[in-house]
Amino acid sequence: MIENPTPPGDEPRLAAVYGPDRPGLPRGRSSLPASVVREEQRRRLRGAVIAAVAEAGYAHTTVAMVVQRARVSRKAFYDHFAGVEDCFLSAMAEAQEAIVAEVMAPPRDAGRPSSSRELLRAALGAYLGLCAREPEYARCILVELPAVGPRALRGRLKGYGLVADVLRGWREHAARKHPEWPPAPEHAFTAAVGAVAELILVHVSAGRADELPALRDPLTEILLRIMDAPLPA
Repeated sequence: MIENPTPPGDEPRLAAVYGPDRPGLPRGRSSLPASVVREEQRRRLRGAVIAAVAEAGYAHTTVAMVVQRARVSRKAFYDHFAGVEDCFLSAMAEAQEAIVAEVMAPPRDAGRPSSSRELLRAALGAYLGLCAREPEYARCILVELPAVGPRALRGRLKGYGLVADVLRGWREHAARKHPEWPPAPEHAFTAAVGAVAELILVHVSAGRADELPALRDPLTEILLRIMDAPLPA
């Protein structure tokens, strides 16, 4: 019997593999409410599909691989998802929302950044740090997601749009203190997202995701130039 599917202090990664030390969910009658069991199943399946796709590639990922990693039944998989594509796209959409929320959150180890430059630097550092901790997610969104199909491409563009919105909001806020700045063209924010994505892709493809946090300062300078935000160092 599992009284707490996710133990305190054991927060799951976006890519999750449940080995023999983590028991499966209870079968048949249990003390857990059905809603709790269903949510835990979905969480496990979303984490497992990211891990499976990152390791095997989307084209070679099967339902069997996902349920084995998630330690749930095949029936439970189809109770939630129509197939691997549905599961994968659901996982990526949720991950993108979680990442935007983390990037927007105030830094945990210090007070709120005192300047617009430091605010951008902190948000960029949070994103690079998350990708370093979650290389499977980074590989899925940058390498595997575009190959899934039109629905996946729309999902990726939506995710990029969310990040572009964050950058646009940052630039508008910073520009209030600098009325001499000209308006930034709309394509600047899309280009800024692309610059970050390509540099992350280079490192993830080479198996060097752990080096991503070191890009924070050079990427900050690149983004400032792309968005035409000449802030002093």
